[in-house]
Amino acid sequence: MKKVIILFAAFLFAWQLQAQDISLLNRIKEVNGKLSSFEADLSNTLVKKGKSKTQVGKLYYVKPNEFAAQFTTGKYTIANEERIKMDIGIFHGSFTLKKGGRMQSLANIFLYGFQGKVQDLANENDYNVTSTRIENGCHVVTSTAKRKPLIGMGYKNVIYKYHTESLLLKEIVLVNFNGSVDTYTISNVKYDIPIDKKTFQF
Repeated sequence: MKKVIILFAAFLFAWQLQAQDISLLNRIKEVNGKLSSFEADLSNTLVKKGKSKTQVGKLYYVKPNEFAAQFTTGKYTIANEERIKMDIGIFHGSFTLKKGGRMQSLANIFLYGFQGKVQDLANENDYNVTSTRIENGCHVVTSTAKRKPLIGMGYKNVIYKYHTESLLLKEIVLVNFNGSVDTYTISNVKYDIPIDKKTFQF
């Protein structure tokens, strides 16, 4: 009887945590979904095989699907309604964005982060939203891949960090299956401001 009570209590605790997580994700989506645009300072740090490399630049976003990360090193990622152009990491060139396509899925990691659509990303990419916690003034939301892709690219974890008070995005962390960790941190953000559409043209 005692064992049954303990199991039931554990079930209720897990259910309560899940309900809290769902409520948090809904609030994050609501708040970030209201943003029409933003401009921010951007820092990107890649840790791979024990070596760390950091670059800085600017990040621009216009709802619903345009963003540009432009670094002082000359590296960049630019996405508009139809295509994404990249010169960063292993990606070099211009690619068509198609619903359900590999490059659209990559773009959505950033777009959905900007929009607070954490659960949507998990649903589309077969991830589990495995945990939410508070760390350094941020809600840390971790999504974990259910399985490693047989071919092609993929991330083991996609981690979003949203400010505990404003619920606005502060950081995206991408953990690759090979152990590399790619972190994008935004600061000095200006929200709902006009952004020149030429920023997303190429």
